[in-house]
Amino acid sequence: MNKKIVAVTACAAGIAHTYMAAESLEKAAKKAGYKIKVETQGSIGAENVLTEKDIETADVVIIAADINIDLMRFSGKRVLSVKSIDAIKAPEALIKRAYDEAKVFGAKGTKVGKVTLGKTENNFVKHIMSGISYMTPMVIASGILLAIANIFAFQANELGQIVNWGFDTSTQMGFFMSKLFEVGQVGFKLMIPLFAAFVANSIADKPAIAPAMIGAYLVNDATYLGTQTGGGFLGAILVAFIVGYLVKGLKKIKWPKILQPLLAIMIIPLIATFAIMVIVTYLIGNPIAGLMDSLYSGLTTLNETFAGAPFIIGAIIGGMIGFDFGGPVNKTALIFGTAVYTDTVAKFGIANANFVPQTATQAAISVAPLGIWLASVLFKNKFTKNEKISASSAFGMGMVGVTEGAIPFAASNPVQMITASVAGSALAGGLASITGCKFYGGIGSPLGAVIGYIEQPVPFITWILCIFAGILVTALIIGFWRKPVSEEEEEYIEVESNEIVEESIVEAKELFSEDHIYIDESSTTQDEAFKFIASIAKKHGYVKSEEDFYHGLQKREKEATTGFNDGIAIPHSKNSTVISPGVFLIKFKNPIEWDSLDGKKITTAFALTIPEDGAENHLKILSTIAKELIDDDFRNTVIKETDSQKLYNLVKGIQL
Repeated sequence: MNKKIVAVTACAAGIAHTYMAAESLEKAAKKAGYKIKVETQGSIGAENVLTEKDIETADVVIIAADINIDLMRFSGKRVLSVKSIDAIKAPEALIKRAYDEAKVFGAKGTKVGKVTLGKTENNFVKHIMSGISYMTPMVIASGILLAIANIFAFQANELGQIVNWGFDTSTQMGFFMSKLFEVGQVGFKLMIPLFAAFVANSIADKPAIAPAMIGAYLVNDATYLGTQTGGGFLGAILVAFIVGYLVKGLKKIKWPKILQPLLAIMIIPLIATFAIMVIVTYLIGNPIAGLMDSLYSGLTTLNETFAGAPFIIGAIIGGMIGFDFGGPVNKTALIFGTAVYTDTVAKFGIANANFVPQTATQAAISVAPLGIWLASVLFKNKFTKNEKISASSAFGMGMVGVTEGAIPFAASNPVQMITASVAGSALAGGLASITGCKFYGGIGSPLGAVIGYIEQPVPFITWILCIFAGILVTALIIGFWRKPVSEEEEEYIEVESNEIVEESIVEAKELFSEDHIYIDESSTTQDEAFKFIASIAKKHGYVKSEEDFYHGLQKREKEATTGFNDGIAIPHSKNSTVISPGVFLIKFKNPIEWDSLDGKKITTAFALTIPEDGAENHLKILSTIAKELIDDDFRNTVIKETDSQKLYNLVKGIQL
């Protein structure tokens, strides 16, 4: 069996649970025959640090932590994150869960609260995006052909003033460009039926393609409907879903065997085509056409009447693009932008089409990943080495218009990244719209200025500057929001064992002495035990406030039990009232209910006082004690021994 696991364990104090969780996982993996390496991020820093090779060769990553762990180095790996107590209580079940439930970190579909990044599980949006993916090549090709031909349609007088629009077909160039323009128009006429065909195909497979295409053509043919305009994108969507689910229903009918060979190629397409013709002609055609005519005429009027309207609309749509990095909100904005562009081209012609929504989406689509990259360049001290590598990958994805490159950063720092992305994307979308840029087709990134066709006031420059403004805002928000990376986060420092020995010899008396061993004869409840521990900590001068330390012990216990196995507990509190790190060994005359891992009552407690910004050397020793308590022999000795001198020598010995 070659299964391999890597894990990271950490708890709030960085003492007991960190090492208990690591030990539990190691034992469970060994029992199951798996290979495992566990990195502990305790109070003394990271130990047994995972290398790039360890991570690369692992099947799954288990994060058993009560604090925030930087997951960036695990991008692309299957990760399961749980509390440290889950690893201590049921390590075997946790390992099984990891193999069954771990999700790829930084992949599409990563969830942050209620926000799904980069992917949507909404079937409606999935079907629509399927249709758009088939339609996009036709949109781009037709749009660029129309844009190129359009350049030659503007006729100037001798003074260079534009006096007419149209093609001079008396010349070879004019004739050719007029035909090129017609080809572009054919593309725009066909792309909506093509879109509907593949939306229906996504719902019900091939038998739905023909009836949906015919139905969408009919609902967009003003002459057939007897209206001023067709039903546009909305009409095509409605037709696609009606046909899709009609065909899906027809496929479920138990048809006679003699007809089954003809179902997919004749019977179902024929029935569905007849049905959608009737529905379009008598039910939905005229109402949808009227609605779309009012909607797009109103949108055009809004843009022409109010000077700030293009910026506001562009900013809203750009912000939606930056919100969930390719998720459902992002996809909704893309669908809307495409719908407005294709419908207004079909209704009003390329010269009068509404470019604002589509231009805004394409200007915003690369802002988040490129903003991350720029932040990593401008604020180098605020990114770890792993994050800088991921930022370089985000740059590559951003330059080809893929928002999803930002997902690993959004998964690690959701509030920060979503705020920065929405702000920058909204600015880019608003600026591109208000400056009059028109995105006909190409790549939605700064490269779009040369790969594709974008009409803009100053060729190349306007588009690039609008997007860069958004990128810069995103980078600055990220950079100023982040905290500088500490040396421990940037580079794990290995401490030589002989240094620990020398330091512990000097400081052992301050940390633990023989008068730190107590027999508690009166406590019968956990709360009484906490009060007793707080009183002796105050008596020995390790805490400023007995009451604050008592409340600290209570608060820590609510996070996860400090009662472990075999009647031993490690109550501790890391807060501002602690003056100095200390260890107190208490034997309880009355076994106490503690909600321990094995359900046994507690008879022995190692109580730890931990400063909020603790002394590193003392914390190393506290961590060493916690690790020793994992050892069965040591635990049994502590439980059975009653002589204070022998207990003192035992504990003093493990400090060395």
